[in-house]
Amino acid sequence: MTAPCPETLEREKDKLYVTDAELMRKLGVDPKVLRPTIKGLDANPRSGFPRKDPLFGNRRYWPAVKEWFDAYNRIRIDGQGGQSHDRPRRTA
Repeated sequence: MTAPCPETLEREKDKLYVTDAELMRKLGVDPKVLRPTIKGLDANPRSGFPRKDPLFGNRRYWPAVKEWFDAYNRIRIDGQGGQSHDRPRRTA
């Protein structure tokens, strides 16, 4: 995976609706890993992963995506600007 140029990162940092390619760049995960993962999440209606919105060019709402990953990683905002971990993640 090649790193995007600084201009691309600056242009994308405040977007609310992102393509899957932009989502992968924001997460810093190799598309070869993340693409099938997203496909699996989309295929499972109970995953809760934010869907692409046709009204906004089939893009995902970034704040909802970030919230989904925070919940997946058991990070919650404590209401005072800090983060806390609810409990350790399960290991296989």
